Order: sequence, then structure tokens, then C-alpha cells
Amino acid sequence: MITMSHEEVLETIPFMFVCETREGARWNSGTRRRLWNEQFTKQEQAACARLFKMAHEWALIRGVPDVVRMDQSTYWLWIKLGEFCEML
Repeated sequence: MITMSHEEVLETIPFMFVCETREGARWNSGTRRRLWNEQFTKQEQAACARLFKMAHEWALIRGVPDVVRMDQSTYWLWIKLGEFCEML
């Protein structure tokens, strides 16, 4: 498990960018859907649904908690999702 402080999450997890991209108009484009299916497995897509909810909550509702714990696969999925959002 990875334990991160509030500041570490702000520095390393692209949750604000993911939230902005997910809420944007380009998210529902055909290009995005094709890339999504090419780059993310069905399991990753299901896990990302939870990350989208978390990004929305952290960015727009209650903010990042003081301490965040996640496993390493979740951390790398955040990074992959951030890189994917950069392409859009």
C-alpha cells in the first residue's frame, strides 16, 4: 500500500486534470471512445469509474483528505489516466 499526504496527492495525482477533462465536451467524442477502448482494458475501465468519482469529489466537493492510501496498481492507473487525458 502507498500512503500519501495531502500535499503529495496534490503534487503527483492528476485528479484535477482528470476531473476537468471528464467533465469537458471532448470526453464524449468518438475519437476519445476509440482511444479509451484501445488503451484501457475492461478491468481498467471499471476501476477508472471509481477514480472519476473520486476525482470529482476531491476537486469539486470536499477536497483531498489529509491521508490517502492506495495500492500500487491504483497509483499507476491514476498516472495512466492523467496521460490519457493529456492526449485529448
